[in-house]
Amino acid sequence: MIPQWTLFVLLEVAAGSSIRVDKRIINGYDAKTGDHPWAVSIKGIHPTTLSITYCGATIIAEQWLLTAAHCFWTDARRKSMLNPGYWHAQAGHTKIVLGEEHTKREIIVGASDTDETGSNFLQNLFESLKKLILFKTSTDEAVADDKLWHVHFQKIILHPKYAPNDLEYDIALVKLRAALPIDGKKLAAAKLPAGLTTGDWPPVGTQCTFVGWGCQKYQGEPTANLQVVALRVVSHDACTEMYNHGAGLNEHHEFCAGYYQSNVGICAGDSGGGLIQMYERQVVVVGVASATHARQPQSYPGLFTRVSAFTDWIEKTVDSNL
Repeated sequence: MIPQWTLFVLLEVAAGSSIRVDKRIINGYDAKTGDHPWAVSIKGIHPTTLSITYCGATIIAEQWLLTAAHCFWTDARRKSMLNPGYWHAQAGHTKIVLGEEHTKREIIVGASDTDETGSNFLQNLFESLKKLILFKTSTDEAVADDKLWHVHFQKIILHPKYAPNDLEYDIALVKLRAALPIDGKKLAAAKLPAGLTTGDWPPVGTQCTFVGWGCQKYQGEPTANLQVVALRVVSHDACTEMYNHGAGLNEHHEFCAGYYQSNVGICAGDSGGGLIQMYERQVVVVGVASATHARQPQSYPGLFTRVSAFTDWIEKTVDSNL
């Protein structure tokens, strides 16, 4: 098994700057168990190359995740990862399983008898039922809290205007094969910014939270423990200046969050994670991680897809794919 820690595309921009699609958290801190129950790690295993791709996602409904479109495309040397049979989500815990193998911590649901990873339906069903029974009947709260939900994909839907290697329209929806048991504690859904101004939400200066399971330093390896970082929304003009006019952002669809020369940021590998704003005591996903600086991610703000610009598409897509 070849671990594919990063799924990235480099876009050369003005004055030698580079934008890297995908990211992980640099200089964040460990999340407490039970925090950020809307955050999900998604893992794709290509059956031919046996490479593993990691991205982040946000639960927006029992059977739906919001993530980045570019997570499902590799560079020109490898095939796309658009087949839902390659993928599964890990949810319900701040600690995930890295690598290919399942562990006793994982409750496997929604496995397909025809998925292209070669999973055996009866074996998966038996293991799933066994783990579900153990989980539901456990009287040891600590044991129950240590379980990790592992759910296979049913459908991957990219925004129809998304083009590989382009930051614009970098947004996608995932329908899971089985509904997550959302209880508001171990598993919760983030709200969409419905009814909020689409052109400039979130407002400049808004303090947000980003979480992910990626590396903790530039070119480092991913971590199994969820990392947390606070990021501030940056104005379009300021972000453009920081990137020396090279990012080419459409401010209606994209925005920046983070800091300049702060040694805090997002890095390769955990794209698709949700940027979260607490708004009127609600957890609202306002951004989807899309890109960052290729060589100095710790020194530049991250680039995010503006969720408020795509709320109508998200709602219509979910309603038409029930």
